[in-house]
Amino acid sequence: MHPVGLSGVSAWHGDPDDAAESSSFYIEVFFKAVSAALAAEGATRALGAGRPDAKSLKLRLSEALDVDLAVSLGEAENTPKGYAPLVRLLKSWTKKSGNTRQLLIEHVLDATLDPLTWHTAHEDVGPRPDVNVRLVVPGSYAASTTVNPLQDIDIAVVYRGAARAAEEVDELAEAMTPDMAIPTPTVVLQARRNAEARAAMLEEFGALTAAEVADLAGSEAKNSSALAGRWRREGRVLAVEHHGTVYYPGFQFDSSGKPRPEIARVLRYLRSPDVTPWQQVLWFTSANGWLGGRRPVDLLDDDGDAVVAAAKEALREPVG
Repeated sequence: MHPVGLSGVSAWHGDPDDAAESSSFYIEVFFKAVSAALAAEGATRALGAGRPDAKSLKLRLSEALDVDLAVSLGEAENTPKGYAPLVRLLKSWTKKSGNTRQLLIEHVLDATLDPLTWHTAHEDVGPRPDVNVRLVVPGSYAASTTVNPLQDIDIAVVYRGAARAAEEVDELAEAMTPDMAIPTPTVVLQARRNAEARAAMLEEFGALTAAEVADLAGSEAKNSSALAGRWRREGRVLAVEHHGTVYYPGFQFDSSGKPRPEIARVLRYLRSPDVTPWQQVLWFTSANGWLGGRRPVDLLDDDGDAVVAAAKEALREPVG
């Protein structure tokens, strides 16, 4: 089908003169004010305290219909001539004493206030449905003078609900969430602190790629990664991965770009299958009780032996 939206939401579109060539062509007139009146007057009471006052609601629907017709007829000024029969139909509904207008309002009331309809809407979209009333006009009506508007033109009442939509989002999110072990708050807190410590280390001391290590040390080797890789294998420096790139924390190197000798001495005691490279790095930059609350990294030049002694005790308590 090819709908053409009318009234309040979008302008009239398409050429009804082409309707005869397509049996699927139809026109939609969205009764915005009528929809709002039904939602306000009908939905809450029909679902909460039985059927609403039909007489009062009928009056409100009549007032709302006048608003919708005024909007639609205002838009009709810019529509193709082929819409003339539909325009005449809408104009006929502006006559409050007209039989077709009264039948139209009764039809909307019957379609929306039927107890089974409300019960179904309640189950499908939640306790406060959003009501959309639409006039569905076959495209062939635009080129015909024999169509009975109350037999051949349909009223579509669509119910939508924010509550049900939210449930559907929740269900979809549940289906899209990977099956995973859910961390405890303690683990999440530890991970957050670890991330903050990593960022602080990188900001304070910086880090070098393997090629930058070679440049700093004055290496002329063709393979720029060879020197840093060899120092790493020999246990003279540490390397960590950050967003897919391997880095060598800057505090490990002296002014000439060579590894500080204290790093290798410390790593003899920090190496363990249970200790990650990041934990080893953060040991250097964290306050240490064996050093009177000072950081090992701050004592590498002045008291390397004390740092080594603290490293000997490191694996007796959690690292990082």
